[in-house]
Amino acid sequence: MALKNENSKPVMKPQKTKVFLVDQHVCNFIKEEWMKDIDSFRDWARQHNVHESIARKINQIEGYKIPVSTLKIICFYRQITLADFFKLVENKYGDAEDKFYYIEKKKDV
Repeated sequence: MALKNENSKPVMKPQKTKVFLVDQHVCNFIKEEWMKDIDSFRDWARQHNVHESIARKINQIEGYKIPVSTLKIICFYRQITLADFFKLVENKYGDAEDKFYYIEKKKDV
């Protein structure tokens, strides 16, 4: 068994990550329509009963795979149903169908 060299740096290997347009559209809608005038991610998260990290993830360029349960909580605090939310997203961005693209993210090996 080989010993690990504690002084060596971890190797970062690029890994492709699939980004679905529907995830990006959902996050972009929230960011552009509901987060445009926020003072801080912490305040926005408290107003919508989610963790601050969720607000930061939504604000990422590629968005993130937001769980439906989280989306339901946000919609509850915006006083809108999920069905109406998705209608707004579809009206703004159109139907994303199953479209996706890849981005490279570095991960520790």
